[in-house]
Amino acid sequence: KKEADRVQVDESVEKKDLVAGSMAPASVKLPGLRDKAPDQVSCVPCKEVQLKSVDALYCGWMDSCLTCGSSGASDTMLFCVDCGEAYHSFCVNAPIHSMSDWSVAGWRCPNCKVCEISGEVPQDESSLIYCEMCDRAFSLHLLDPPLEKAPRGLWICGQCVDCKVCKNTADP
Repeated sequence: KKEADRVQVDESVEKKDLVAGSMAPASVKLPGLRDKAPDQVSCVPCKEVQLKSVDALYCGWMDSCLTCGSSGASDTMLFCVDCGEAYHSFCVNAPIHSMSDWSVAGWRCPNCKVCEISGEVPQDESSLIYCEMCDRAFSLHLLDPPLEKAPRGLWICGQCVDCKVCKNTADP
């Protein structure tokens, strides 16, 4: 048999094509692609500083606080573990004098804060609670026991609490 005789005619081709969309116009106009992704709005207020080119060259090698633009008080400077930006502890209300070395090394700026349990940023950031000792954030509903709202007064996470009775060896 010839190839043309072997091919069967399917009467439902037009109906299938309507479902599959082949009857749609041949070209569809899509929006243009962006050159780069839009920047997210920062939750940290920033100051813009105008410098002469000589001063800018010198200051380019200094760690300056993203919030206030100053490079002074370098002993209170914190560096975000995620983005690397520098901040004064007093500009971001971080308790640097109560933070351990590992807390300082793993500190996250307000733009990079995530729940330390889930690793995610909740839709409602008011559901995060911050440790007064290490400045890490935790989702209220993921704590053990879960909390509905932040407690009054100071709150310290389980990794910063030192139990004088069990010396942190007992299970919680």
